[in-house]
Amino acid sequence: MGDRTDWAELLPAEKPTGSVELIGALEARKHWPALHERIRRSRVGELSAQPGRWNGLSDTATGADSTLRYLVHWDDHGAVDGIANFKLPWSRTVDDVGTLIVESLEATNPQAYRALWQILLDFDLTRKVIAHSRPRDEPLRQMLSNPRAMRITRQADNLWMRLLDVPSALETRTYAGPEAITFAVETDEMVPRNVGVWRLEADAVGASCVRTDTTPDLAIDIQALGALYLGGMSAHLLAAAGRIRPESPTSVETLSRMFRTDPEPHNSFGF
Repeated sequence: MGDRTDWAELLPAEKPTGSVELIGALEARKHWPALHERIRRSRVGELSAQPGRWNGLSDTATGADSTLRYLVHWDDHGAVDGIANFKLPWSRTVDDVGTLIVESLEATNPQAYRALWQILLDFDLTRKVIAHSRPRDEPLRQMLSNPRAMRITRQADNLWMRLLDVPSALETRTYAGPEAITFAVETDEMVPRNVGVWRLEADAVGASCVRTDTTPDLAIDIQALGALYLGGMSAHLLAAAGRIRPESPTSVETLSRMFRTDPEPHNSFGF
């Protein structure tokens, strides 16, 4: 985020629906599991929460940290469709005066998402908002009247994929539309049975991935295939890096169309 929240005003929008409420830790612990499960089913890469993940939420400050607070958004039918954990402006040093920290925020729809951010960006005495573990394609930037007020200060991997069974993995995921591609995995020291030429035929209903003797459209290393699997990596970028070797002029474009997902994959917590 920018250093001043008056730079981070939201663009005008239609009259908001639902309502936002400040709640205690006990109620937050009750709402988080069901809400996260709903959101997990709509986002590639999001994991099921481990049992007891939110049991440690508390209304009591620990050490030098300020107390964690909790916001929920209720829809017009009285159901929770958004929740956020945050710490009000506090500081250990002069440089951090007026810093509000958002530890987590999830919402099932844009209205709840916007309403939670509207409150978090508008707290008194707030100069800066820091949010942890946010998606790479965070919608907030496009909601701001000044998108440059939001800055990404750190990026880190939070999820890795390594395909141990190429045909099973590719037949398990879904694809946007009817496409087909033939690809070669030339080496895999860990799982030699993945080596070979494979024909992937897929659509929105299902997919088939079988060995073939035909000439491949491209060769791809097993690590690059794992990077593509969840749909957040660019096939063109991998090809430019030499991780994909096209044998036909349209093969990389076809691979990109087949594997990309929108929104991008995201995992909100480590494991």
